[in-house]
Amino acid sequence: MIYHFRLKNSVLVEFNSEHCKIIIEKSPGTTEEVALARADSRILELLLMSPGTTCSREAIQEFAWDDRVVSTGSLNQSIFMLRNILGDSKDHEILITVPRRGYRFNSDYLINEPGASAAPEQEDLEQGPPSTDPALPAPSGTPGIGRVLQLGYLAAAVLAVFAVWRIYAWYQPVNELQVVVIKQGELSISAVGKNKHEVDKLSAEIAGLNLSTPEMKGQVFISRTGPRFNISCIRTTGLTYNAEFQLHDESLARMLKKCVAAE
Repeated sequence: MIYHFRLKNSVLVEFNSEHCKIIIEKSPGTTEEVALARADSRILELLLMSPGTTCSREAIQEFAWDDRVVSTGSLNQSIFMLRNILGDSKDHEILITVPRRGYRFNSDYLINEPGASAAPEQEDLEQGPPSTDPALPAPSGTPGIGRVLQLGYLAAAVLAVFAVWRIYAWYQPVNELQVVVIKQGELSISAVGKNKHEVDKLSAEIAGLNLSTPEMKGQVFISRTGPRFNISCIRTTGLTYNAEFQLHDESLARMLKKCVAAE
């Protein structure tokens, strides 16, 4: 199944649930393709099947991991990854958290493809009742048939361009998010990035902080784009925390402590 929706910056997105792929139209003629993990793809598919409707955490876990039982941390990590890909990691406007219930896809961002045939019907209504005048013989050259042929050629050209674009889009190199998990005592930190070099650099920064203290417990997901960090955590109390910051405003160690220890 193919779904279309827009991001908060109005960028067009195509999601193919069968191939577990997202195609993001960065600019006209330029796209970025992201391969989703099977569970992440299944979660997005379920939310898009009923946009605007809240799906319980239990229903999502059963649908996404139908072959095994997983912890709630797996669902939290998948939601974090999807929000990162969709640029929704800060305010969660696209994948909305419904406290103590689950998640829902914001239907305001969905693009409704059906209904394109409504315009011709309206056009027919505006033409009024059929004329009762005697039919006049068609002029030589049958321009009506020529008009049909022109429309046929135009439709064929559009379909050809669309087919070429689809082939180009599907065979572009796939960018898959990388994750490295750093364990420090009872604290688990997942460093997320678009490539191995990016994740290795981020995980090295985190590993050098030596955060193994009794009050540092929980699960953290962190990503970096230039000087800007995005951090989400699940505290031992079950509460969650999300923040975006830059190093010249806050230190990484300080933000990690604030995230899990409510500092």
